[in-house]
Amino acid sequence: MIRPVLLLCSLLVLGPGEAVAGTDDPGLQRLRNFLTGVTTLRADFRQRVIDSRQQLVEDSAGRVLMQRPGRFRWDYQQPHARAIVADGEKLWLYEADLDQVIIRQLEEGIGDTPAALLTGRQDVLERFTISKSWQADKIQWVALAPKAADADFAGVRLGFDGQKLVNLELDDRLGQQTRLDFSRVEINPRLDDQSFHFDIPPGADVIDDSAL
Repeated sequence: MIRPVLLLCSLLVLGPGEAVAGTDDPGLQRLRNFLTGVTTLRADFRQRVIDSRQQLVEDSAGRVLMQRPGRFRWDYQQPHARAIVADGEKLWLYEADLDQVIIRQLEEGIGDTPAALLTGRQDVLERFTISKSWQADKIQWVALAPKAADADFAGVRLGFDGQKLVNLELDDRLGQQTRLDFSRVEINPRLDDQSFHFDIPPGADVIDDSAL
């Protein structure tokens, strides 16, 4: 379930979007404040994947680091170790149960999706329509839909508690939903560059596609 996480990363580490400028809508204002004011993020996460029949197909948890532009690290701790690491140029995908590491160029590794904007060369909101915003249980939500008809996903919703992003939901084109809940969220912590370097475990099978 790596691809949904890569899609979600685009909304966490990119720059501001002109599409929300000048609006008084509270949901859009929270999104604008997040995109303009958050340069680094550290949090615990729980990720659940629900299929089209509303059955839980994955329940995992771990720790995430984000830094604009194009750096992130998802360390899955449960139910088994996985890592998705990007240093702004390369992407490492590690599956402990397979003892395998795949290395790709960041843009090639995430394909033609909003996550391709992780390099910071494009404005994330240029590819989205902001469909609605609402408040529920003191969480301010905003919903986005991709403008591209051939996008890999149908929509994404972000939930904010003040400045902090605490919920994120993504719907794919096949009716599957990825839900992320964030806790112990730290906004703009100091992060070491070494945090975004992946050390390949000894003996792991390495598939290096970064030169292709």
